[in-house]
Amino acid sequence: MKKILLIIMINSQIFFLSGCWGAKEVQNQTYIAGVGLDYAEGEFTVYVQALNFANIAKQEGASSLQQSSPILIGESKGKTIEAAFSKLEQKAALPLYYGHVKTIVLSKNVIKKQMKSVIEFIGQNSLLRYNCWFFGTERDIKEILTGESFFNYPSLYTILHDPETLTKRNFFIPIEKYNKFISTYYQPVGTQIIPSLEMNKAYFSEDEKKKKVAAVKGGFVISQQQYKGWVNKEDLVGLKWFSKQATNIPLSLFDEKVSVIIQNPKRTIKIVNGHKPAYHLIVKANAVLIQNEKDISINKIQKELEKKIKSELLRTIEKSEEIKADLLNISEKTYRYHLKKWDVSAINSIDKGSIEHIEVKIHIEQDINYKR
Repeated sequence: MKKILLIIMINSQIFFLSGCWGAKEVQNQTYIAGVGLDYAEGEFTVYVQALNFANIAKQEGASSLQQSSPILIGESKGKTIEAAFSKLEQKAALPLYYGHVKTIVLSKNVIKKQMKSVIEFIGQNSLLRYNCWFFGTERDIKEILTGESFFNYPSLYTILHDPETLTKRNFFIPIEKYNKFISTYYQPVGTQIIPSLEMNKAYFSEDEKKKKVAAVKGGFVISQQQYKGWVNKEDLVGLKWFSKQATNIPLSLFDEKVSVIIQNPKRTIKIVNGHKPAYHLIVKANAVLIQNEKDISINKIQKELEKKIKSELLRTIEKSEEIKADLLNISEKTYRYHLKKWDVSAINSIDKGSIEHIEVKIHIEQDINYKR
């Protein structure tokens, strides 16, 4: 009798552990990888980008290079973001699942006028994660979401979904995740920069067919929850000298006859007392000389390098003054550690005159016997 009861108990446990009740098969849902949001004439337009995960799973096989992976784009409009998504979900052939969204792309109109709605929507949607990449664009969002990769790889292998791989060794503009953006959005000093994407056909082709590849063109600037404008890549050139993400920075000098790589620059912001805060900016680093076609002396290269870095910083500082936003986030240190000395209005009064001194010291290391 005891053996019979024991067998019944074991079988009952196996019954309850035999499967995942209510679980849905992969092929029975539409997995959204990217979301786009636009706003015009009182209506939101939402876009969803869904990828074929069956094709992605075959990327290790050689056959995966012979057939392109399709991109499914959904589009709908509504008076609110939620209403637009609801309409889209009602028309879908398979349920839309947002738990795998990696990227959110915003139009210029949304960034200028509707950031509050975006923040509320992301905060209220339990499936949208805060570690999504955050981009903006002045182009058609659908065009950005259908951008191409190389060798018919899916969109997951582009800057849209994997910017770290592409920018790790060639940093220029900070590409942040949403959690970084929202952590400083309500801060009363400093700025947030949303990278701006464009489509480029000029550089790559496969079998003589031009590839439409997404690339960073500039950034949308927000300060104290206010839109400050769009800034092009050239005016943001000084950002890399005060970002921890920039660890190896390539530079060319003397009409591209000399090339160096700046390694792990050390950045220091010294705060100077006064009726309002002033600053000394210091950049120190080692550089590796990798090209010197004209056999220019190391001393001359070093001086030109220091001059170039200083000019890049000044260019971004001048742009900061023009749009009234602290692009280098210099004032953040004052706000965090010296709020008792100055109030927020004094800290935010930063301009070009607040930068009393810029010091750049670069030491060039080289293994080739160039002339000194």
